[in-house]
Amino acid sequence: MRHLFLLQELVKRDFRGRYAGSVLGFVWSFVQPLWLLLLFSYVFAVILQLKLDRQATDNFGIFLFAGLLPWMAFQEGVMRGSSAITDNAELVKKLTFPSQVLVVAVVFAALLHELIAMVVFVAVLAPLGELAPASLPWLLLALPLQLAFTLGLGLLLASVNVFFRDVAQILGMLLNGWFYFTPIVYPPDLVPEGYRWLLDLNPFTPLVELYRWGLLGGGGPGLPSGFWWLVVASLGMLAAGWAAFRRLRPAFVDEI
Repeated sequence: MRHLFLLQELVKRDFRGRYAGSVLGFVWSFVQPLWLLLLFSYVFAVILQLKLDRQATDNFGIFLFAGLLPWMAFQEGVMRGSSAITDNAELVKKLTFPSQVLVVAVVFAALLHELIAMVVFVAVLAPLGELAPASLPWLLLALPLQLAFTLGLGLLLASVNVFFRDVAQILGMLLNGWFYFTPIVYPPDLVPEGYRWLLDLNPFTPLVELYRWGLLGGGGPGLPSGFWWLVVASLGMLAAGWAAFRRLRPAFVDEI
């Protein structure tokens, strides 16, 4: 709690820096997700005319965007978090500076941008009759678990990146593969039975399902399959990331 003010200032700095010099400024936070949603809907629903079976929506663009929301925040938080220490070497070298706040700030900034995109998405879904207001509480389960997993992985990679600078390149390739092993651009039902175990191992599978249940409805009476694995993976990643960061932090100044 004693670093809360510093965290707020770093998140504000991130927002100001992202749109510095642009004419629309903060408005871009709303324009960009709206543009993506319109683009996905046009390409997949109008041009390709892809159809969905046994899903909460038959609009492929809406289905895709609901799954992309957590992924975009996760990818940005992990990628930027992994280099947060090396990118702010002058701050880290100050003995009294809490370097972990740098990682927390970029993860929170990515989550805040996701929440803005979600507001735009909900504003579009409501008049289309695609929104399931009664299911929105599912997001209250999804967001904290997503934050814990992203922050833990960001802290872990940020500490490793200080000593091994190839992390960014390796991470980019791994995230590209991870994206396609997550049911974002396809429903899980399309995956052949022999490969379903790959989805079961992926903690993002139940997270994406929670988002789609929360925004579009269609959830069952119980928790989504793999929910408790998501809980264990998120809390375990947060604990592992924080432990690695604390252990390696004393050597940061000598390495950067």
